[in-house]
Amino acid sequence: MAESRFLILFFQSRRIKHMREHKNFAERTKVLPSMEARKKYFLVYEGKHTELLYFQAVDELRETIKISPLIEFVPVIRSYSEDGWSNPQKIVERLIQNLEESKSKNPSCESLLNWMMDYFQDVGCIVNNRPLAKNIWNTMTWICTEQLGISLPMPVGNPSEICREIIYHLKQASNLKHFIEDIPQILSYGNLTYAEGFDKICFIVDRDKKSFTRNQYEKVLEQCQKQGFGFYLTNPCFEFWLLMHFDDVTELDTEQLSENPSVTARRKYTEQELRKRICGYQKSKYDAAALVRNIDTAIRNEKKFCENTRELEYTIGSNVGLLICELR
Repeated sequence: MAESRFLILFFQSRRIKHMREHKNFAERTKVLPSMEARKKYFLVYEGKHTELLYFQAVDELRETIKISPLIEFVPVIRSYSEDGWSNPQKIVERLIQNLEESKSKNPSCESLLNWMMDYFQDVGCIVNNRPLAKNIWNTMTWICTEQLGISLPMPVGNPSEICREIIYHLKQASNLKHFIEDIPQILSYGNLTYAEGFDKICFIVDRDKKSFTRNQYEKVLEQCQKQGFGFYLTNPCFEFWLLMHFDDVTELDTEQLSENPSVTARRKYTEQELRKRICGYQKSKYDAAALVRNIDTAIRNEKKFCENTRELEYTIGSNVGLLICELR
């Protein structure tokens, strides 16, 4: 059986991230000496690298740029079945679903499998091994649908019991005698530490006209307002916010900015302009700290363009600077 062969390889490799928090903390952080709780800003990025690198630099340079010490940044990482998503409406709807499941303690089968994949990812088992990750996901899906009679959208009712069942069938499929059955830790991946009414969830997205239609824009804005989420958008893309860190951003061609056409086989106008100002700029590798040190310039320049959330749908600009001011 194909599943048996790959599972044997999986567990011989070493012992033993649904949308989720980066799990590097156990409880809400306190700030001494007042012991005042730190407000968490859950940052949900449309992109996988550019925004993450930027806000990591914001966090690292918080004292320099005067970010409040009572703020804690929590990046929200996409889980296995969400990897590659770029449509803001899907991302918002999934996070709302995750919050509801976290409250009800009644996750869908897909969420439970994602928690297990998140666990495997964080213990280092499937890092940089997409074929193995895909095989594990497919096998767990097969166990749920064929052995347990549970489809992915179905609520599982008792997550601990279903988790044990999946582990049991994994053992049977691989004839493996040793399996880490740390079910409480696996289930902890579904426990968002978001405190409604105190913390804030922030969506940081691009106005990509090709993947973000007008109807979707209105829907996302409506959902964010209803849920109390922050909606921070840059038109045409996050690279324009990065360009605002330079004094000459107002000299750029506004028509080119609005259309953001491809200027090479790999790069669009905004990215090409960034490469003129940042040697070797890449979405996944650039000196974000150097930009963040000029964040006051970006905030000033943002005022010269559109900051209004509704008008950003069709007007170049950004409101990321408003988020930075709020964090201060």
